Amino acid sequence: MNLLVDIGNTRCKWALGVAGRLAETGVMVRDATPGWVEDLPTTAVDSIVVSSVAQPEALDALEAYAARRGVPLLALASSARSGALVNAYPEPQRLGVDRWMACIAAEADGEGSVLVADAGTALTLDFVDGQSQHQGGLITPGVATMRGALRRRTQLRPSSEESAPAWLSTNTDNAIAAGTLRSAISLLDTAVRDLVPARLLLTGGDAALLAPHLTHSWTLRPHLVLEGLALQAERGSG
Repeated sequence: MNLLVDIGNTRCKWALGVAGRLAETGVMVRDATPGWVEDLPTTAVDSIVVSSVAQPEALDALEAYAARRGVPLLALASSARSGALVNAYPEPQRLGVDRWMACIAAEADGEGSVLVADAGTALTLDFVDGQSQHQGGLITPGVATMRGALRRRTQLRPSSEESAPAWLSTNTDNAIAAGTLRSAISLLDTAVRDLVPARLLLTGGDAALLAPHLTHSWTLRPHLVLEGLALQAERGSG
């Protein structure tokens, strides 16, 4: 059994992986959880398998934790190929490892092309065609990141960020909340219209926030990156 760890920019997700499947899952906000590695499960595991897009200090902390437990740690990176899936990047390792793990899980999940959206600190899109060829993707700020940028770069200081994505708001707080939410919704709706994927998978911390407002029906897969980690751990790191 493996301890699978997905270290994002804001959150850390973990799961116990058995035979390529998830047996148990958990999540924590790292900044709100000092010593977050100590909150990982204490179940005996054969190895720790991790994908990380955070600052190096986060992976350093996990490596120290693994050493204290006497458990080998494998930090995965994006590769040119995993199973039938082929990476579109000329330099495969430059594709975010979380995006690659999500694509691995998505490609293995069913037939036909698939659009994968990860709505977190960044909002990322990746498209895999029906021949298991990753075609590339895009990255834009997530909803909270857009709102944070307005706080830092302007005099706007919203006291509330709860709003439906209306086109016209009559106060600044709602205008910011709705505008940033609408930006993400419009991007996802446009991507589906232009790329015409057979399947739609949505993951990330803002997935449940966005899903009710999207024109098309997306399948919510909160543990998609961990699912990819579990599969890649079974296939080997290459």
